[in-house]
Amino acid sequence: MNQRDKELMIEFCQELIRVPSLSGDEEDVASLIKDEMSKLGYDEVWADDAGNVIGKLAGNDKSAPSLTFTAHMDQVDVSPSEDWEHDLFGGEIDGGYIHGRGASDTKGAIATQVYVTSALNELTRPHGDVYVAAVVLEETGGLGTKYLLSHFETDYAVMGEGTKNELRIGNRGRVLVRVNFQGESMHSSAAPPEDVLHYDVMKFLERLKGLKMASGELGSSHVVPTLCKCDNPGSNVTPGEIELSVDWRTVETEASDEVLERIIELLPQNAAAHIDPMERGTYTGIKLSSPDRQSSYYISPDNQFVREVRESLQERYGRDVPVSTWDFTTDCGYFADAGIPIVGFSPCEEKYAHTQEDRVSISLMEEAVDGYGAIIESVPELPGQTD
Repeated sequence: MNQRDKELMIEFCQELIRVPSLSGDEEDVASLIKDEMSKLGYDEVWADDAGNVIGKLAGNDKSAPSLTFTAHMDQVDVSPSEDWEHDLFGGEIDGGYIHGRGASDTKGAIATQVYVTSALNELTRPHGDVYVAAVVLEETGGLGTKYLLSHFETDYAVMGEGTKNELRIGNRGRVLVRVNFQGESMHSSAAPPEDVLHYDVMKFLERLKGLKMASGELGSSHVVPTLCKCDNPGSNVTPGEIELSVDWRTVETEASDEVLERIIELLPQNAAAHIDPMERGTYTGIKLSSPDRQSSYYISPDNQFVREVRESLQERYGRDVPVSTWDFTTDCGYFADAGIPIVGFSPCEEKYAHTQEDRVSISLMEEAVDGYGAIIESVPELPGQTD
């Protein structure tokens, strides 16, 4: 990567971080990305009806498979309790890192992916079409990617969630179950323990805590309660309804209906459970929805795509490139559901995502762009998926 492109890429990453982009409010960041793609000479740049931004770099071998680099534009909100050393929307450079909310989740990846043009300029081998897709609403169930894949085709893909320039080949899925406890609200001074809903919730949580979890290539599934809501009007009144949110991270052997059944088996008679559809409006004004879950994702390390990518990266870097899985859920499951082989590769780091230390390494960003060139060169050796 030449020095001028490196400087421009760093400045672009800083600009992305300086523009807040909560889920459903990515419009300004989307405009920045479209403008940058146009400046860099992309052959086509457009946004779909949901606001996902797609840029196309036409290949010089029309028979070669296409490749898409993807990452998400939205970022999580900031808690008032977080104590940031750097301006959370400053894009400050310190200690070889660019700091700020979204830097490692995943604006650092977007910046490098948009600057894949630098890698393409240095390639000598023919390659197929290359796309860069920056998506909306990843933080709210991956609804942007789900919509993208309803109308967009590619042969292979690379996900920009944090890997520290290693490879990721799997992640657990996610099912969010709502559990509702119903009872009778009464004055706390006269409420018998057997009629207090909190004790029913406590018994359920003890059963949930002791539940034996499934296992697979992705390790063990995992379940924890998260949100708790009640209709309590005051501290001296027992609630007549309590709702728990139960976050279940699934391995590849689990279906959402199985998850729901296992939770229902733990409930008392005055409780019920259901899975809410995921719904969210986009900045373009349309509403996206998904019925019940984010799929788990796993691609074998022996898959030809994984082998070719890893071998190309190791040859380019002159070092081992570890292969593992993510702890968190990503949009890769939607690609897998669509039959598109995908791997994770990014300069972002998983440990900084959603933290007050959010940052991205400049040296890893530069190395990632070089790695993109190696990945692009490996794809023509693979069979097409969309023929």
